[in-house]
Amino acid sequence: MPPILDVRLGMLSYLTSNPRLGGRLREKLSDFIVDEVLMGRRASRVLLGRETFLKKGPFLYLVAAKFVKMDTRELISRINRVIDGRIRYAGLKDSRSISFQFLSLEGRYKALSLKNGFIVKPVGRYKEPISRGMNDGNHFTLVVRGISSMYELSEFPNFFSYQRFGIKEPFNHEIGKALILRSIEDAVDMIERQGYQAGSARSLKQLSNLLGIDLLRFYIHSYQSYLFNILLSKRIFHGLEPEPGDFIVKSNGEVELYEGRKGELLLPLIGAMSKEKGEWLKEEVRDLLRNEGISKEMFLFRELPEISALGGLRKALGRALNVKVIGRASYVVTSFFLESGMYATSYMRELLKPLDPKEQGFI
Repeated sequence: MPPILDVRLGMLSYLTSNPRLGGRLREKLSDFIVDEVLMGRRASRVLLGRETFLKKGPFLYLVAAKFVKMDTRELISRINRVIDGRIRYAGLKDSRSISFQFLSLEGRYKALSLKNGFIVKPVGRYKEPISRGMNDGNHFTLVVRGISSMYELSEFPNFFSYQRFGIKEPFNHEIGKALILRSIEDAVDMIERQGYQAGSARSLKQLSNLLGIDLLRFYIHSYQSYLFNILLSKRIFHGLEPEPGDFIVKSNGEVELYEGRKGELLLPLIGAMSKEKGEWLKEEVRDLLRNEGISKEMFLFRELPEISALGGLRKALGRALNVKVIGRASYVVTSFFLESGMYATSYMRELLKPLDPKEQGFI
């Protein structure tokens, strides 16, 4: 049985029946290293000159390496204090990690040194700026302390993990649900408890003026993530083999309805325009929305269209590639590659099955 926190976040099941291993993540910042991969190149190797990047195009590409506790949003905020221009990134990196990631800049560059807790270095140019999800994925190197061995695992449930929802109550998806219900007063109260200043807001527009569109959109997407986790949990119990009416993605990246061809199962990110074809999925989505007291139409915000969530598809299973495990007397070192949008902590959750995710360094 998953711990209470997992249940609160919609992670109701495991894929494997292997026993709990215990173990602790992130006792040190260097126990969790994230190395972004873009166009087949690892950010750390480009930074060190071991791999070259493209040299032609109007957009300057940088590599940022951070060695202190801060997430990508804070990193960008600090860089913006001394760099004049628009910075874009492909994905958020965990605050409790050493991370290397690519950035693109539209503007003027100024060198930044390690005294800030991070390094930013220009590495090349390209024809277009970085966009969200543009990266191939991330290469992870993790130290798990308190165990001496660990089996290798390839497939795991592709849950949205703890970081998506926040480290304590009120969780991000709870705020997202309040926004979808148009319960502005409840949303403001929870946002204030998270440490933001939103007490004067009485409408979505006022909230966006105070907090910005990106944060409100993130809350909505967090609620979509929670619904996805519940659907995935139920699908694990039902069975993960594609059925007629399911969407799959083929090896060439094409998405189609399952008709006996090989492909990886996709599940919906429920939104205003999401459609379910298969009978199992139709029934589960209908029951889930009824239990939540919402409808798909509520993901459409006519008063603030920028935060509307139309829906999408996400792989049900994650796959770790190039997995390596090295055991020592009191710790294990593991490294692996995950596609963009997949969480290392979801992979490690399936391996370790933590009883106390917070105490064991998952958040």
